[in-house]
Amino acid sequence: MDEFFEQAHHMPMQPKVVQEVMQLLHADDVDIKPLADKIHHDQVLCARVLCLSNAAYFGFSRKIGRIEEAISLIGLARLEALVVASGVTSAFSGVPGVNLTQFWQHSLITASIARQLATTLRLQSDTAYIAGLMHRIGQLPMYMAYPQAAADIEIACAGQSVLTRHQVEQAILGVDHHIVGEQLAKHWHFPEVISNVVRYYTDPLNEHAADIAAVVYAAVHIASGLDADQQPLLTAATLHTDVATKLGLEDGAALAEHIVSYRVFVAEAKAYL
Repeated sequence: MDEFFEQAHHMPMQPKVVQEVMQLLHADDVDIKPLADKIHHDQVLCARVLCLSNAAYFGFSRKIGRIEEAISLIGLARLEALVVASGVTSAFSGVPGVNLTQFWQHSLITASIARQLATTLRLQSDTAYIAGLMHRIGQLPMYMAYPQAAADIEIACAGQSVLTRHQVEQAILGVDHHIVGEQLAKHWHFPEVISNVVRYYTDPLNEHAADIAAVVYAAVHIASGLDADQQPLLTAATLHTDVATKLGLEDGAALAEHIVSYRVFVAEAKAYL
């Protein structure tokens, strides 16, 4: 582990504007005007906020052209998630050997599903979104530090779920994306629950795992099914039994109906990217 982080000592930082916007969002009395001004100063973030507010699934009848109006439409909670997503994706502008569009699309779909599941379960939905977005962030520094080993991992993991990938990573590198992602989340000063979920999302029944780890595990499973265009009933039936029980998702038919509704998150992810 020490050797890995010595090799990857230049850990990416989130853009300054993202940190500033997050500070404004967490103020006791959020003022829209300075918030909008900060967003205006970052072309990428500004474009993404406007793009999201104009996405068809919001059902607005006219084009949104002002940031203040966009913020009012999408709400502060979704704006925070969008800002975090922008910061995380911008921190890795290019990683050799990784299709970042596919990587972030899966992560964004996972994040949206995690938020929806958490809302239903009355858990912290925004925290679930960020944890879902970050769940495999540790893979990217691994590619940057050890590109050949990472390529070998990709070959060995062909056809396998991300939920079992960490075993191959440990065998080849002696470290996995859970541990690296946990350290990166701490490096970026995310709340402890985020780093916990990144560490334990494939082991959500572990006594040290936060409740949201099970939510993200289920979200990853469902997002993988959507990526593969799998039948919703099959996705529901193959969710780990104990995780399904923990989350109250034992009714496969009901879960399959929810999975159908989650297809809108694919369009949302594509609109963001």
